Amino acid sequence: MSRTWRVFSFLSLLYLLTPGLLQAQRPGSGGHATGGVIDVRVRYPNGTPGPRGLHIRLESAEGGASDDTVTQDGGKCQFNPTVSGVYFVRLTEPQYKPVTERVELIGITRGYVTIELKPLKNEREDDVIIDSSASARKVISAADLGVPENALQEYDKGEAALRAKDPAQAVKYFEKATKLYGNYPEAFHMLGEAYLEQKDWKNAEAALQRSVQLDPKSSATYVDLGAVENQQHNYQGAEEALKKGLDLSPDASSAKYELAKTYWAMGRWDDAAPLAKDAVAGLPELATARVLFGNILLKKRDGAGALREFKEYLRLEPAGSMAPQVRDIVAKLEKNLPK
Repeated sequence: MSRTWRVFSFLSLLYLLTPGLLQAQRPGSGGHATGGVIDVRVRYPNGTPGPRGLHIRLESAEGGASDDTVTQDGGKCQFNPTVSGVYFVRLTEPQYKPVTERVELIGITRGYVTIELKPLKNEREDDVIIDSSASARKVISAADLGVPENALQEYDKGEAALRAKDPAQAVKYFEKATKLYGNYPEAFHMLGEAYLEQKDWKNAEAALQRSVQLDPKSSATYVDLGAVENQQHNYQGAEEALKKGLDLSPDASSAKYELAKTYWAMGRWDDAAPLAKDAVAGLPELATARVLFGNILLKKRDGAGALREFKEYLRLEPAGSMAPQVRDIVAKLEKNLPK
């Protein structure tokens, strides 16, 4: 038995999962493709951010509902589909016209959708509802939101460039938007994401740091920032950012996955274990999460559980970047585990 566990320990140390970005994952040919992230922004016709509490639904083009959520501050929400493909983002609210937007996660791992609210009743164009809760509705002038029209236009161009898979051009537009209006948190967030697409970690970090300074209640920005810090091996910074993201969105599977990678890199296996378990449950087809959880189970001396996770990785991504190493682990485990 001691020989078996020595093998487990050796394998666990040999095949450490390098912390990386969730959005950097790519589908392996012949397997179940990993999905990614769909960022949704809701706006009024005059370009100002939409309200909280709007119900947004995600549906797969293959049929059936995939997920649903509600908008947060600034009319923002996010989906994390686990399979690549074509999706429809739908808004159906009694006071607005139904809107459906198509988004593709094919060959890319991040999609962007902007939904324009079209009120069923005439509303003053210069009035914006920023809190749609039943208890209270606060109405303010669009001018009070502070974002000038020219900055909104550059932001829109940046989003269009990201949809066209041109992050370099998107950087130019988002940078211009932030120069036109220096207190534009969403523009800094999207600038950070454009840099992420280019793997420009330093500039991504700077943009995301500025975004959270301006909007400290954006969970998605903290998760992106934590992922960037993981890439730069700044695990203390990653932990801080990701814990803030989870405080704001306790059920965010992508945040749990990133934080589990942070703790794994820091050697904190016990802290990583429940997060990795939740990430696998919340993102069942994220193949790399299986490798991470498998490595953690090896550390916990659960060889059978580790073998199950490694086999699941190979099922999901038989041609993935880690497939050769994982096959070696599987072979050694099957040889050494008690029959």
